[in-house]
Amino acid sequence: MNAPRFLVAVSLILAAASWNARGQASTTAPGSEGLREPKTITVPFIEAKIKIDGELTEYPWKRAPHLTPFNHYDTSASARVKTDVQIWYNREALYLGWNVEDADIQATLRKRDSKFWDEEVVEFFITPKALDRYFEFQWNPLGGTFDAIIRNKLAPDGKSQKFDGDWSYTATNMAWALQVEGSVQDSSDRDRRWIVEVRIPFADMNVRTPKRGEVWRGNFYRFNRDKGKEPELLSWSPVVWPGFHQPTRFGYLRFSGE
Repeated sequence: MNAPRFLVAVSLILAAASWNARGQASTTAPGSEGLREPKTITVPFIEAKIKIDGELTEYPWKRAPHLTPFNHYDTSASARVKTDVQIWYNREALYLGWNVEDADIQATLRKRDSKFWDEEVVEFFITPKALDRYFEFQWNPLGGTFDAIIRNKLAPDGKSQKFDGDWSYTATNMAWALQVEGSVQDSSDRDRRWIVEVRIPFADMNVRTPKRGEVWRGNFYRFNRDKGKEPELLSWSPVVWPGFHQPTRFGYLRFSGE
């Protein structure tokens, strides 16, 4: 092989390496080698309209995939209780169904955009485009919600250096409903679970309906707090690095298309 052809071959190999198996530009950052690969899920398109009532009994939920288990976000150690979230979409919106086992449901905050992470809450971070700008949504057992747009400055190795948010952002047409099996903020009894059903219109994120094969990045989190026990900070896709705001470690959400 002469030198020019050798250089061409090397160039082709390097170009191929810059794309991952999902057909997307690779976001593997220097220094992240050896970490567990973020999880991947196919989000099914289901042409249906449902009532947001916290029941999770309608037809689309029987088809929607289950994202579980949730483990400790930094060590991937097993959690005390099970967390399960389902996801699907139609032309107008993204739908989430949280099924959160919880023996001691803890929450006092109700006001929108409160610091729900100081108590018990489930969280969803998602971006259709760049990793340094994403949406953060939260829901707690009392029906409180949080929504913001986060801007995150990332280091060359992909780790978050500093993040800030547009705290004034409101997902105007987002709908959510809860079912609670137990008593909130009463550790004298044993609770069972809480369920959150959510509809997030694509218009609230200023994006169109995802096309077939389109890949977004996102992760699902939970703060679990039981009286007398250490808090559990849990995630669906392993983060490993400090904190939930590590978008390089978000999972891959591939949309199935109609």
